[in-house]
Parts: sequence; C-alpha cells; structure tokens
Amino acid sequence: MFIKIMFICLIICLLIMIGNITKVKGFENLKIERTIENNRIHQGESFALETVVENNKWLPISFLIIKQKLPIDFEYIQNINIEDAGKNFFHVSMYNMMKYERRRRKYNVTVNKRGTYLFYDMEITVGDVFGFSSETRQVDNFNEVVVYPKLMDLCNFKFKTVNSLGDNIIKRWIFKDPLYIKGIREYNIEDRMKDIHWKSSMKMNKLMVKEYDYTSERELVFIINVQCCDIAYSGILSDRIESGIRIAATLSHKALKDNIPTGMWTNARIISRDSNPTNKVIPAVNSFENIMELCGRMDYITEVDFDKFLEINRRNFNRNQTYVVITSYLNERCCNMFSKLAKQGINIKLIDISKTSDLCKIQGIEKLDFIEEVK
Repeated sequence: MFIKIMFICLIICLLIMIGNITKVKGFENLKIERTIENNRIHQGESFALETVVENNKWLPISFLIIKQKLPIDFEYIQNINIEDAGKNFFHVSMYNMMKYERRRRKYNVTVNKRGTYLFYDMEITVGDVFGFSSETRQVDNFNEVVVYPKLMDLCNFKFKTVNSLGDNIIKRWIFKDPLYIKGIREYNIEDRMKDIHWKSSMKMNKLMVKEYDYTSERELVFIINVQCCDIAYSGILSDRIESGIRIAATLSHKALKDNIPTGMWTNARIISRDSNPTNKVIPAVNSFENIMELCGRMDYITEVDFDKFLEINRRNFNRNQTYVVITSYLNERCCNMFSKLAKQGINIKLIDISKTSDLCKIQGIEKLDFIEEVK
C-alpha cells in the first residue's frame, strides 16, 4: 500500500515537473511579432493587421494566448474573439503550436475616425501541457496607425457669408498682382467694385470685372486652433475641431493643386511615441504629405493656449504669406494680436467654426462663418 502511495506521489510530482517545464520552456525561442501593412490611411479605409508566431524549438506549445489591447474605433471585417475594455478592447488569439512551427494570422481593419493610434505591449500567456497552470508575460511590440482626415468636396462646406467655398476661394485669399490682368469675366458677389471693367460691362450689358493673376510667390498658411474656451481642457468640441481639420486639409489640397506653396500651424498636442514629435509649424512648401501627417496626429488637447502660441510665433508672420486661421474660440488677447498684425500688413483670413459664429470681428480681417458640413 505504501509503495502504491509513493508511486502515485512520484507520478504526480513528475507530471507537475513536466508541466512546469513545458510552461517555462514555452517562452524560449518563441517569437511573436505584430506588423501593420499600410499604416497611413484616410478615414473609412482599411489596413491589414498581421500576427506572426514562431515556435523555434523541438518542444510543442499546447496552450498559447495572445491578448492585444486595441482602440474601440477599429472595425474588424472578420469575426474575432473580443473582450470589452472601456474605450479599448482586447483582441484575443489562441494557438496550439507544434515544434518548429510558424503561423500567420491577418485581419483587415477599418477605421472611421481620424487620429493616431499607438500599440505597445502584447500579453502572452503560455500554459503547461496538462492545463494545470499558466504563466503570463508582456512582450514589447510597438506599432502605430495614422488616420488622415477625409478630403471633402469644397461645396460641402456651408458658410453664412457664401453659399459654399467654391473653387475660387483660394485665389480670392491670395493677393492679386494689379500689373498683370489675366482677362475679363462676369462679376460675382465676392468681387470689388473698383475691379469692374466698365467698358466691357457696357458692351456686354452686364457687369464684367478684371481678373488678375495671383502673384506666384505668394504663400498660404493654415493655422488650426483646437482651444475651444478660456480653460482649454474644460470644453473640448471634438466635432468642431474635426470639421476645422477637414476644412484645412481640403483647402490645402486645393491650394497645392494650384501650385501655391502651403503650410500649416497648430497649437494642438501632437500624438507620437517620439520624444520630439512632428513639428507643430510646417513651413509653406509643396508637401501635402507633411500637412496630412500633421492633421492625422493632432489631438483635441492643446499643447499651449492660443494667445501664447501666437506670441511665440509672432516673429514668423511675414507679408508674403496669407494666413487662414480656423478656430472656434478667440479671447481678447488673440483679437488684439491679430489686429496689430493686420495693421502691419499681414494678410489674415478667419474661418469661424464656433456653433454660434460669434467670434469677434477684426478690422482688416475677412471672416467666414462656418455653418455645417454636408455629408
């Protein structure tokens, strides 16, 4: 009887030892890598998320779980195992790996929200061969996906002052060269009375105006303010900020197609893993890629209040550029600073994206009141 008990105890100890060995040794020569194909996309587009698991040893792994925390904004096309976690969810994959085996799993993911999505550790759980116990470790595997704003048709942006932005808005914001008249065209509400060509108007029996060619050296800079109230963090209007970013991206695309050097500034915090993230001031150059990268990385949180941002960059304003400020909020200090810049000959335009279109009117600065975005 005693021998039987000893034999059973020996068998149990042997099984526990084998289980612990398979559990601990399971992490040896185990390579797990997450890769993302096409990590720069626009809203509504898809990217491929692939997980590669390699068991580079003779010992099989009978129980392996990979748990990845991913943003809730991701929409998986395939049915996968998901655990809810507030604003995130856990994508859970289970494997049974044979010796010297490699497995790939690829998932197509659609993202409908602009922004930068960062992925860090993966939680790896390896169980023993008998299923008695398991051990969990964190594996560092950084990835990111930058989702650019969706480019809209210019006519989809509705303003109080005009029916739509239209294709001529960019040219209207650039100083014309009065020495170079490109031609004569019919008058519209945006034209100045002093540009009317009276001789042609009498001949055509309708108002005609001179059309000037804009100076080729003129540059365009969009300034996006994400501060929505006095205390920046207490009132974030994400829908208005998103509309402002889409307006800036769409107009930048149009300007660059017209061969107008275009840049972008913002006081938003820039989402990035790097300690020195993408610069918040992009000079006016012909780089649509840089502008979209900045648009995709903008957070709703401000890095600095807008009046301080203007004070920091006031020496960067110059008369050879047209500045289009897109904002839902301006305090008195901002208005005074813009007024001084306008008096110094700086060409500034203002797009008011506030819900009530009640931003201060500044002498010498044209203001467009944003109403809505037609989907």
